[in-house]
Amino acid sequence: MARTILIVEDDIQVRALIQDCLGAAGHRVIATDSIASGWHLFATEKPELCIIDLNLPDGTGLELCEKIRKHKGGRSTPVIILTAQADMESKIAGFTTGADQYLVKPLLPSELILWVDALLRRLSQDEECEPLLRARDCEIDVPAHIVRYKGAEISNLTGKEFDLLYYIMKRRPKVLSRKQILVGLWRTITVDHVVDTHLTNLRKKLPRELADKIQTLPGKGFRYLE
Repeated sequence: MARTILIVEDDIQVRALIQDCLGAAGHRVIATDSIASGWHLFATEKPELCIIDLNLPDGTGLELCEKIRKHKGGRSTPVIILTAQADMESKIAGFTTGADQYLVKPLLPSELILWVDALLRRLSQDEECEPLLRARDCEIDVPAHIVRYKGAEISNLTGKEFDLLYYIMKRRPKVLSRKQILVGLWRTITVDHVVDTHLTNLRKKLPRELADKIQTLPGKGFRYLE
């Protein structure tokens, strides 16, 4: 299925290369070179996937990623951060901000296509997933991107926090290892402490009773226990 993909990259040659390979794969590609114009295109064109360079003329790609994640329409939009910075701190910052994948330049077009296809495939699976997931007093409304607990709405979750709660609750009471969650939600088996960071942030936003249902089992992983 062809999708609309936003590219925010200030290197003209890299931007053209990505446009060409994604266009050849049948996607509709919109591209720009700054956070300001990237945000405008995101808000008006509503792309289904974003590829954002880390270093942009008017800031960092993480700033744009964060804005997208705070926007109701962008909480579940796949975001790929593309950069020349391969250090662990940058990767952790990218994932913590809400990126779905962090790819390091130089990158083969074929590898980028594989990641785009994987994230779009996950998007299609999400669109077909159970629209309403219930576990006693907790209800996850997937189309509306809203969690309700005892009737009260919790709508301030980022896309990854929302996905993480759904992923663990859907598989309750099974214990999920960090690597299982990373493969299921991030499609990677590296930087496993990113799961802990997102769970910490998720728990802070949930009512205490609901947060306590997400249990950590030392050395094993996590589970949702009613």
